[in-house]
Amino acid sequence: MLALIPVAPFSPPFLALLTLSMLAGAALALFWLLVLTHPRVGGWRRRHRRGTALLSAVLAVLFVPYVAWQALGWWSLAEGVREQAALRVTLQAPARVAGIDMPAGSELVLKEQDRLDSFERAAFPAPVTVYGFQASAVRRFLDRGEQGRHYVPRRLRMTLAGDQTWEGWRCAGGKPLTADLAPGGTPRWVDGCVLAAGNRLAGAGLPAGSALRASKGTVYTNGRRDPDRWVVDLPEAEAVPLAGARLRGRIHLDGEHRPVRALGALAEPFTLGALSYPAGTRVRVRFAAGQPESWWFSPVQDGETRRRDGPPVPPGQAVHQDRQGRVVEITDNQSAGFFQALPVR
Repeated sequence: MLALIPVAPFSPPFLALLTLSMLAGAALALFWLLVLTHPRVGGWRRRHRRGTALLSAVLAVLFVPYVAWQALGWWSLAEGVREQAALRVTLQAPARVAGIDMPAGSELVLKEQDRLDSFERAAFPAPVTVYGFQASAVRRFLDRGEQGRHYVPRRLRMTLAGDQTWEGWRCAGGKPLTADLAPGGTPRWVDGCVLAAGNRLAGAGLPAGSALRASKGTVYTNGRRDPDRWVVDLPEAEAVPLAGARLRGRIHLDGEHRPVRALGALAEPFTLGALSYPAGTRVRVRFAAGQPESWWFSPVQDGETRRRDGPPVPPGQAVHQDRQGRVVEITDNQSAGFFQALPVR
């Protein structure tokens, strides 16, 4: 295993010596180039053989530190390449490594030489079953175990071999799926994946490439916990129809894949009650049993928010409306919780 050795910064005298040594080597090479190519310098060298030999010897001695430094650098580089090569292993026969049955031809990158169980990355020539998923590659994030005698995987990132179903979701092949691992190496919490085509939300299709993340429920400062089990981040510029509006951003869902709340921006103009909002208006909507319960809107600077029963709502103000579209409150953005552009990614 590669060891990290602390190296003190080079001192000014050492740097000066190294610079002088490099210049001495350049001067020695230039001198002998002139001797060989310039007749007058060659004649001077023949007339002053002793002085020429002395000058060459002095320059050569001064050049030794730079040569030694370069040789040490090349040796260190070659040693590092050899150590890195020793950490790359290709299985010549099928083997069970850290609880995973790997076929021959699997390529492993080890954390410690000659210890297959210390592998950090593995790529497989054919799909391999990893904790119930078919994977083409795996990366593990390791910690040192008790007294440093073994490695404990704490997180796993696998590349799925083809589209696969997980908890009612269709995850995209060739994309990562992440999981937290228990001390024994088994999945403790599967975190999420990238969605393939074919997933549905409230009867409409979810865009492929949406990021799915598992959730244990959002906890608020007052102790209340939302029943969200899933969080979906839509791809940039993609939108889905939800509660009559087309929304871009983030959607929180319950265990039955029903929306709990959503936050983002309107992809198209939307009218609720007496107010009409332009595309780009920031919005938060909360649901009950999959149906919209309350809305918050934050009008954009360049768009016009029209209101049939009163003056338009200026930018910087936020509107709270209930499920029937009645205006509950109009307040400033900060009080309404609109602090920055959404969605947050």
